Amino acid sequence: MKDKKVLFLDMDATTLDDEKRISEENRSALRRAYEAGHEIVIATGRTQASAGALRQKYSLEQIGCRYMIVFNGAAILDCETGKLLYSRTIPMEYVRELVDAARREHIYLHTYIEDKVLTETEDENLEFYLKRTGMSAKLVPDLKQALMFPPYKMLAVDIRSWDRLQAFKEGRGSWAEGKVDMYYSCREYLEIVSEGVNKGAALLRFCELMDIPVSQTIAAGDECNDISMIRAAGTGCAVANALEEVKEAADYVTERDNNHSAIAEIVERFL
Repeated sequence: MKDKKVLFLDMDATTLDDEKRISEENRSALRRAYEAGHEIVIATGRTQASAGALRQKYSLEQIGCRYMIVFNGAAILDCETGKLLYSRTIPMEYVRELVDAARREHIYLHTYIEDKVLTETEDENLEFYLKRTGMSAKLVPDLKQALMFPPYKMLAVDIRSWDRLQAFKEGRGSWAEGKVDMYYSCREYLEIVSEGVNKGAALLRFCELMDIPVSQTIAAGDECNDISMIRAAGTGCAVANALEEVKEAADYVTERDNNHSAIAEIVERFL
């Protein structure tokens, strides 16, 4: 379809409300967009397992959600065929250095194995994360030895002190340059991915793979890890509850927030 567009959707606090639900108004709008011939792509910092569970729970395949960008852009998946279209992991030598640094500075850090959180530490940060995502954890004595393959991402969590997370990020300083990128997906989560991995880069890669003009893309988000995607898209949208820096990066800011079907507003205006 010549005028086909692709809508890239962040999930948490954008498409999902604060109770992690998708409103019927959002679902109905997305269904109409799909029936009009447009593509719906999940673009999330969540893992493949976590995003896949949301896709299944809300039957998003019925409204055309075939593809997912997960791990903040470290992987692009075709859910219909199970094919991995693109992936980029963190080299193990960097993983080992990050684990050592987190231990020295007493920062909670985890990664993922299959459908589980992989961590050395059982504390309130892990409990908070598991409750938010519905995932389960695998506790190990040594994260470095437990990892069999390079991970897509790592996550530092501190539910009490953003300053501690920021100090950990700043402490990596020049070491991180050319190795890893670190940015926030919310105040409690410091995302760590391979250098150059972000949702914006994944959006551009998806367009390249599917031969879709970037000008035909729309992206919606609310947090710092969505800024690259909002800037990369043909039309970048921030929901009303987004951070101010996200709104500043956007072409359009919705009147509605995530608890009042902001995605339906975007669909009605642009699709």
